[in-house]
Amino acid sequence: MHATVLQPDLNKGLGIVSRVVATRGQLPVLANVLIEASKEGLTLAATNLEIGLRVRVGGKVTEPGAVTIPGKNLGELVGSLPGESLDLQTEGEKLKIKTGKSAGMLTGIAASEFPAFAKATAGQAPIKIKKELLLEIASQVAYAAAADESRPVLTGVKFWVVGSELMVVATDGFRLSRKQIPNLKSQIPNVILPARTILELARVAEEEEIIMETVKENNQVIFSCGDVQLVSRVLEGNFPDVDKIIPQSFKTEAIIDREKLAAALRVAGIFARENSNIVKFMVHGSQFIVKAQAAQTGENESEIEIEKEGEDGEIAFNYKFVQDFLGSVREERIRLKINDNLSPGVWMGEKDKSLIHLIMPVRV
Repeated sequence: MHATVLQPDLNKGLGIVSRVVATRGQLPVLANVLIEASKEGLTLAATNLEIGLRVRVGGKVTEPGAVTIPGKNLGELVGSLPGESLDLQTEGEKLKIKTGKSAGMLTGIAASEFPAFAKATAGQAPIKIKKELLLEIASQVAYAAAADESRPVLTGVKFWVVGSELMVVATDGFRLSRKQIPNLKSQIPNVILPARTILELARVAEEEEIIMETVKENNQVIFSCGDVQLVSRVLEGNFPDVDKIIPQSFKTEAIIDREKLAAALRVAGIFARENSNIVKFMVHGSQFIVKAQAAQTGENESEIEIEKEGEDGEIAFNYKFVQDFLGSVREERIRLKINDNLSPGVWMGEKDKSLIHLIMPVRV
């Protein structure tokens, strides 16, 4: 392989694929980035077997070929080399990168050892997804998925169609986010995708439209956006029936200023972090009281003027879950709906009913 590529282009491409390089994979080649040179230019690829990323970086290819190079070392070397143009040339399973009077030689693994990237099932109509929709799902839903792999299905985001609406939901067993979206003409299939797939796709997508295709024989999906292609496995398993978890009626409802609540939680967090992040929320007349205490630190109490419907009430949550929700909504005021201190509380925007965030209470 022999190719010439601009340093900023190669550096940017490595920045895209490096996040899925497996640092502790069972296969040594998964810690490497695949570099392929063809008549179309240079392509980089990396995978952790759950998510794979490919990106075209262009360049001039004198001799086609391929090699895999340790991602960490490759990124550090390319980022450190001066000069605008880099000369890449393989010598067996080694890659020499040269610019001006600076050069580096990295030892890699044969490209034949790298897992093959899936190809879309022939004959299917591509599904088009707006980038704006993807960003909403990433910021408002995906963060509620579990990080713990003990129940793999909970690390995913579920998509399914109900009537004329697309439903998107994620839950880690302690909280859940559900978003209702008017169904698209190009219908997204009923599927559970890793939350990381959604978050990575939102990070790398630069075009306004993303193409989704399925690989039925491998139970995978392929997302294409400009020069970037992301391949993801589909999660299997029984996802919780979230409609049975969300209460349909409430005894207490409060409308709260989002910024004032966020400020109160920042203060409460100083005390709550020594008490398992527990913060108590009380609705009393026209006041919303945020209270936290710790045996060693002390205690804090803040009051916020609210609009209330129904009875007074109180409930306790892990305040970090509430902070995550506040960071996902854009409205100036939000709603909290509760029944008692042992039933889940539901948060949403004051006017936007399409997003529901449920948090399980903490016993105090």
